[in-house]
Amino acid sequence: MDLILVRELRVAAVGDRIFVSVFGLIGADRFRVDSNEEFRSTITDLVKRGEYSMIIVPERYLDLTREIRSELIAEGRVEPVFAFVPEKGLNKRVEELKELVSLAVGLRLEI
Repeated sequence: MDLILVRELRVAAVGDRIFVSVFGLIGADRFRVDSNEEFRSTITDLVKRGEYSMIIVPERYLDLTREIRSELIAEGRVEPVFAFVPEKGLNKRVEELKELVSLAVGLRLEI
């Protein structure tokens, strides 16, 4: 019989009080932040610790994670996965995806 090792998948939610409270209800570890500086510091720490498979953040922080996500890709790491929760009035994730697809195909996409 083969032994399969399965590691625990941990999820972190980083954001304001209400945001982290909601995701805490489904079992995510909560990290409340009140400023961009605190957000950057928290995300950097979580990635360095390597304990989380997924980090859930509000879409408003998309730009603040771009550098660390690029570093993870350059290192060949697939974890943690960043999950961006859409917010009313923001389309940052859609804009980022359009930008990446445009770069890949060599044409500016207009949607």
